Amino acid sequence: MAVEQVERWEPVAGVETPVARAVTAENELGLCVTLKFSEIRDGHESDLRLVFGKVPAYVVHEEFVHPWPHEAAPTLKGEWDRFFYPLLIVKKSLWHASFSESNLLNWPNCIHYRLLTLDQIVDVLCNKSPTVEWIAADDDPDNTSTQ
Repeated sequence: MAVEQVERWEPVAGVETPVARAVTAENELGLCVTLKFSEIRDGHESDLRLVFGKVPAYVVHEEFVHPWPHEAAPTLKGEWDRFFYPLLIVKKSLWHASFSESNLLNWPNCIHYRLLTLDQIVDVLCNKSPTVEWIAADDDPDNTSTQ
């Protein structure tokens, strides 16, 4: 059996702290996840919006019930070095492998993205690069648009 491997995903500069929580929204345009960096004390003043568009699958777990063995993740640096880096790509993904080829027929070459917060883990399968941008903490507080 293949062992999952996680690696740091760095779509933007400035990820230096943990993430307080994730706000997910899905509508006819697809999936949007806003990572709430602004809710970390002495943290970033902005939040990170990831627009995945249509995806074949995503799941949000409470951190303590996620089946992934946590010891293998890269960590943040400096004063936050006890915390995992929040943006990951999963290689040899067991979750991705659990889908049959027919399930993903319209979704070739999916990547398994894993987003870590202090209390949630969001896993997303997507076959294109998401749009990622820093937004003001008060923009779209309920994450109701996916653009």
